[in-house]
Amino acid sequence: MGHALVVKSLHLNIAGRAVLRGLSLVVPRGETHVLMGRNGSGKSSLLHMLVGQVPAASGTATLDGESLLELPPEIIARKGLFLAFQMPVALPGVTIPQLLRSALQTRQEKGKLFDHMQFHDDLETAMGLMGMDSSWATRHVNDGFSGGERKRCEMLQALMLRPKYVLLDEIDSGLDVDAMGVMVDAIRLLQQRGAGVLVVTHHSRWLEALNPDGVHLLADGIIHRSGGMELARAIEAEGFQAAQ
Repeated sequence: MGHALVVKSLHLNIAGRAVLRGLSLVVPRGETHVLMGRNGSGKSSLLHMLVGQVPAASGTATLDGESLLELPPEIIARKGLFLAFQMPVALPGVTIPQLLRSALQTRQEKGKLFDHMQFHDDLETAMGLMGMDSSWATRHVNDGFSGGERKRCEMLQALMLRPKYVLLDEIDSGLDVDAMGVMVDAIRLLQQRGAGVLVVTHHSRWLEALNPDGVHLLADGIIHRSGGMELARAIEAEGFQAAQ
């Protein structure tokens, strides 16, 4: 498949334990998919492997036909894969605009001047979409942020960097009802821009508003079952074990 994030027969071992045992998954550009599974099933490990933080034992992972395996995280990021962390770290002394400007400048075409005015316009628009007032432009990245504020900051980065594919690791945790609506709107915007989105979550209720293209149940290191919202509802009603 050309324009897709494709994982085939992936095996992943961590600390001598088999975490993934032949997992296969496809997330096409312009679609939103959801990965669900009980704690310790390997969801976060898969995402960290895809961005080059954990080495795979075997199998393949490609981004628009290009292999991701054995590439360093910074190269994978430049190829267009973005991970919103489950527990984003604080960067005291680095403001949100400084982080975003630096990240965008690394992707700037050689010899092309960085458009600072466009950057500030885009940042103001993105902060508005995320329900952030102007004070956020002076805040240090995640420093003193609540859990929900950290998740907003992660999504702001995705909106500004415009990656081809976005991995969201429990982006719903720590969010109230209003903030969850803002997050759903942001995910829809990413999809409308043509990004492929993979959402990792334990909870299905907020997915009704998102209406994903696919829902996948991870258990025993493989995708046990795939479907649509009917699968997410079955997991909510019956639990992970029964839904397998």
